[in-house]
Amino acid sequence: MRIFKMFSMCILMIIFLNACSLETTKTKSKILEIPNEDEYTTLLVQGVDEDGVTSQSTSKVITDINEIQDFIEKVNKLEVVQPPNKELLEKSKELNKKGNYFFVLSDKETMDNKVYTINFFSDGRIMFQEPNGKKQEINGAEQKMMYLSKEKHTDVLLELKELLNIKF
Repeated sequence: MRIFKMFSMCILMIIFLNACSLETTKTKSKILEIPNEDEYTTLLVQGVDEDGVTSQSTSKVITDINEIQDFIEKVNKLEVVQPPNKELLEKSKELNKKGNYFFVLSDKETMDNKVYTINFFSDGRIMFQEPNGKKQEINGAEQKMMYLSKEKHTDVLLELKELLNIKF
């Protein structure tokens, strides 16, 4: 009887561990590439102040092609995961907290054509758009898709702030 209990316990543990490993494989990571990386001529950087808003004092427009390419090289091809909707919703609620930054790449200074947005959170996570901007749903409707960096990259934000001379 004791052997049966030990055997049953081992089987239950194997099933439990297997179920846990299935949960982790649902969020597969991938390397994300910024689309149209050679076409961007403008980089808008916006920081969030103590009141949770962006303003002229927390914004900077960069048009130097070398700085834009250096920015892209720093953040391009990072490992990302597509988080569950609940996690994405929670992260989105944090967008207007002090210490977070929006980096918007565009091919025009008016930001009315090709635009690609990357959000940096103060905790080091980075939120990216789906490279093509949308994912086709089963019912034919399109839905914007976002990815989060797999790891926290607090060092990348500090390097970018220094590289782009961001003081806010």
